[in-house]
Amino acid sequence: MSEELKELIEAAIYKEVASQSLYQFAMQKTDDASVIQLLETLIQNEEGHLKILKDLLVKGKFKPKAVTPRLQTLKLDTYIKGGTQLEGSGLQDILLYAIKEEQSAAEFYSHLMSTFISQEAKDMCRFLAAEELEHKLKLELIYDDLFFIEN
Repeated sequence: MSEELKELIEAAIYKEVASQSLYQFAMQKTDDASVIQLLETLIQNEEGHLKILKDLLVKGKFKPKAVTPRLQTLKLDTYIKGGTQLEGSGLQDILLYAIKEEQSAAEFYSHLMSTFISQEAKDMCRFLAAEELEHKLKLELIYDDLFFIEN
């Protein structure tokens, strides 16, 4: 494994741990059962990412899964205001906050991709960005189901 890829994985691990901590902090600030359930799901998602990254550090090789083109976003983070803080927020704002965090993480990995020389590191960035966008889309679909009224 290249030093470049190892550093990327370590940075990604740090990012996943930080996200988990943020969601755990938010859980301490609410009594709303639906918000707690959502935050627990988000923590589990981040834990899944963390496991992949830690396994990768141990195994030392990365074989990216194929990223298939499909709908990647409803762009709720662009068109809906709110979701700027977790403390004291209800389900709707926490969903928006998480959507924005996933978008930010995807952008981070996409921008980072251009800084690497090794194809392996570029592939890892592409994989991580796609994973973040996949989580974002799941959150957007939940938001859409809960808060948009069909005619």
